[in-house]
Amino acid sequence: MNPASGATELGRREFLKLSAGSAALLSAGAFSATLAGCAKHEAPAAGYRFLRSGDIALFAAIAPVVLGSSLPSEQREVHLATLLKAIDGAGVPLQAPGQKMVYQLFDLLNTGLTRRLTTGVSKPWPQAEPAEIAVFLDRWQNSSIGLFNAGYRALSKFVIGSWIGTPQGLKAVGYPGPWAPMYAAINA
Repeated sequence: MNPASGATELGRREFLKLSAGSAALLSAGAFSATLAGCAKHEAPAAGYRFLRSGDIALFAAIAPVVLGSSLPSEQREVHLATLLKAIDGAGVPLQAPGQKMVYQLFDLLNTGLTRRLTTGVSKPWPQAEPAEIAVFLDRWQNSSIGLFNAGYRALSKFVIGSWIGTPQGLKAVGYPGPWAPMYAAINA
């Protein structure tokens, strides 16, 4: 305990235990994902260029939680389908190393054992409860493990960035559209 700040200091021994535990957890996750067949390349789902069928289920489950009330309940499935296509479009231009890293994150979240260990979500994404997903996202956002923080940022940026690129997303953030005289002058 640091008397000046009142904060607990992480000793060398505790740091090594935490590091070893984290490394073991991530290694076990990667190993189980490999055993489950995640190491092989899976083609994108029909009608998509980047997202695979498991990735679509993942984003269909987490997007309503991330977006909350900005995702309209009226025609929700139509808006969700538009959002999934936008997420797909956001993944296509990533270069090969970036795509590989994103696919590794998706594989971690789509494999039953690693999903349970890393997120606490025991059911497949289509059956997961929104409250359970919210707890997982909050845990990753506020985790002391940097990989979980990065995973949260990647997932939320895919969802929010893609949502803002849709007409309904622009409306949700209050964007009125381009200034009419400027739009007319540029597009004349």
